[in-house]
Amino acid sequence: MSLNHKIRQQGKLKTSLRLAVVAAAASIAGLVVLLIVVFNMTQQEEGHAALSTMTFKNAEAFQDTSVILRGSTNQRVIGVMVETSGKGNSVKMSEMAFTAHGTSIPVSQNIENARLWFTGNDPNFIPSQQVGATVAKVTEAVFNINCEQELLSGKNYFWLTVDVKAEAITSPGSVDATCEEFRIGAISYKPLISDPAGKRFTEANIAYYSMGSFAVNNLSAWNSKRDGTGFPPKQLHASRNSYFIQSGHRMISSTGSSLQTLVVERGGELRITSPLRLNTMYVAFGGVLEQDVTVTDYYCFNDFIMDNGSNYIHNNTGYVPGLHCRFDAHSNQTFFQYGQATFSNNVAWGNVVVDATTPIDIDVQQYFKNVQGDFEIRRTGLANNGLFVGGSDTIKIGGSFILSGGSFKGISSAESAGLNIHVGHNFILKGGSFQDADLLKNKGTMQLSVAGDIMLLVGRINFSRGVQSCLYLSGQGISKWMQKPEADVVLGNVSIKNKREVIIKGDKMGDVAAGFKIEVANTASLLCENAVVAGDGDFILDDQATLGIGHQDGICSLESKGNIQTLNRMFNSGGIYMYYTPSQPQQTGHFVTTPEPNAVRCLVLNKDRSGMKVNLSGDLKVTEKVMITRGDLREGEFDLIMPRISAKNEF
Repeated sequence: MSLNHKIRQQGKLKTSLRLAVVAAAASIAGLVVLLIVVFNMTQQEEGHAALSTMTFKNAEAFQDTSVILRGSTNQRVIGVMVETSGKGNSVKMSEMAFTAHGTSIPVSQNIENARLWFTGNDPNFIPSQQVGATVAKVTEAVFNINCEQELLSGKNYFWLTVDVKAEAITSPGSVDATCEEFRIGAISYKPLISDPAGKRFTEANIAYYSMGSFAVNNLSAWNSKRDGTGFPPKQLHASRNSYFIQSGHRMISSTGSSLQTLVVERGGELRITSPLRLNTMYVAFGGVLEQDVTVTDYYCFNDFIMDNGSNYIHNNTGYVPGLHCRFDAHSNQTFFQYGQATFSNNVAWGNVVVDATTPIDIDVQQYFKNVQGDFEIRRTGLANNGLFVGGSDTIKIGGSFILSGGSFKGISSAESAGLNIHVGHNFILKGGSFQDADLLKNKGTMQLSVAGDIMLLVGRINFSRGVQSCLYLSGQGISKWMQKPEADVVLGNVSIKNKREVIIKGDKMGDVAAGFKIEVANTASLLCENAVVAGDGDFILDDQATLGIGHQDGICSLESKGNIQTLNRMFNSGGIYMYYTPSQPQQTGHFVTTPEPNAVRCLVLNKDRSGMKVNLSGDLKVTEKVMITRGDLREGEFDLIMPRISAKNEF
C-alpha cells in the first residue's frame, strides 16, 4: 500500500469531510492513520482555557536618587512594582503602608502631602492617576493609603510622592521612604525589596513662588510663600534663588534676564520672547514652556529638564535652548518653526511633534537617533517642503511614527546611503506624504522596521523610489494592517518576518510595485480576511509560513480574483493554508504550489460557524495534517490526498 491513502467519495456520498472520515480511515487494518484533527471547543470553553485566575507573583520597591529642590511638589520618592500572573478574576490592591524612614528628622519639618499614584503597566512615572487620599501630615509613624485599585496582568507600578517644604533641612537633608507592606484583597504581603538603597538629598535653595501672570523680571511677581504671605526676593539673580511658576499663572520673559533655577509647575506657563539665561530650566508634568526668541550663538539653559507630561513649544528658527537636555520619555516637544541649527544630535527626545510653518526643506540626519516616545509630522512648511535625510542614518522611535500632514521625503543623496528607521509601536499615515527616497531610483535604501500596526488611512506613501527599500514587520506578536481607499499606497518590499502574525483589516494591501515583493517568511503568518493583496510585484509564501484565506474565491495563481492578485505569486508546498471568515461557500481556488505541485503542508478550516462550506477547486495533497475547527470541507469531483503514519516496521 502506498504511503498516501487517497479518499474519494462517490455519487450522493460526496457531502462533507468531517469526523466520519477519521473513523473510516482509522478502521484500515494494521495502520495508524493521522488524517484530521477536529476541534469543537465552544467559545465558552475557549475563553476558560485562555484565562487563569489572577494571583500575586512578586513585588519590589525602587528608589529615585536625584537631588530635590526645597519648595517643590509631587516629588517621587520610591516606586513599587507589583507583579501578577493570570488574567481571570482580577484582584485589587486594597491598601499600602509606608514610612518616611530615611527622611531627615523631624519628618514633619521636611515633607508633607504624601500621595500615591498608579501608572498601570507603564514603568514611567506620570502623576495623572492618584489612588487613595492625600496624607497631609507625614511623621515618623507608619501611614496607610487605601487604594481599592484593580490590578492589571503583569507588572503594575505605584509611586509615592511628597511635597518638600521650603524650610526643609539641608547640608545634608534627605527625603526617603519605605514600603512596609501592602494588602491585596484580605492578604498582606511585604515587597521582596521594601527599602531600596539610596535617598534623595535636598538642595540648599531658597524658594520663591509666582503671584500671578506677570513678567519674570518683576521682583513683586515673586513671594517666599505660595499664598503670598511671605516676602519678595531682594534681588532676582542671587545664586540660591529658585523660582516656581504656580498653576494658572502665565508668565512672560520679555526683557531678558539671568536666573539660577526656574520651575514651571503643573498648570503653569512661561513664554520667552527675549533671551532668558538659566542654569536649570525644569518643566514639571502639566507645565508649558514656549521659546519664541531665536538664539543661534549660545544655549540659554545649561540644564533643560522635562518631566513626563510636560510641554515645550519651539516657535523660532534657532537652537533648542538646552546645552544638556534630560527629557523623559513621555515629555512633549512641539516645533512650530525650525532652522538647520535647531536640532542637536545628542538629545534623547520625548514625544516629538513637527507642526512647522517654516518654508524650507530640512536635513534631519543624525538628529533623531533616539526618540523615546512618538514622532509625529503635522506640517513641514509649504506644500513642497519636507524633512529629508542627506546621508546614511538611523532613526529610532520608541513609540509610533505618525504622519497627519507635511512630508517625509526619505533619503536625498546622490551617493549610496542607507536609512534605518525602527518604530517601536505603530506606523500611522493619516495625512501628508511619506516616501523612502526623494529622487526617483535613488541609490539609497530605507529599512523601515515596525513592531506594531500599519495604519494607512489618508495621504500618500511611496516605498518604491529607492533601491530595494524594505518594510519589515518583525518580532513575535500580532500586527494589524489597516488600509483605507483614501490612502494612495505604493509599496516596495514588505517582509513579514519569523513568528510575526499580520492581520489585514479593510479591502486591500498594496499596491506592491514592479520589481518588489511581499514575502511571508518561515513561521510568519499573513491573515488576509477578505482583503486583496495586489500590484505589479510579487507575492511569496515561504516554507512553514501561514496564509489565512478569507476571500470567497480563495487564492489563485493566474486569475485576478481571490486574496492574492499580484502579478507573480509563489505559494510554497510547505506552507499552512487556513480558510476562515464567514464567506461561504468558499472555494480553495486554483493555485499552483512549489516545489511540490498541488500540495500543502497543512490545510486548516476555521470558519465562523460549524456547517460553513469550503469546496475543493482541484486535487490537493496534504503532507502533514488537516485541521478542522469549524466548517465542512467538500471535495466534489476532486481528490483530497491526506497523510498517514505507517504501522510499526512498515516503510
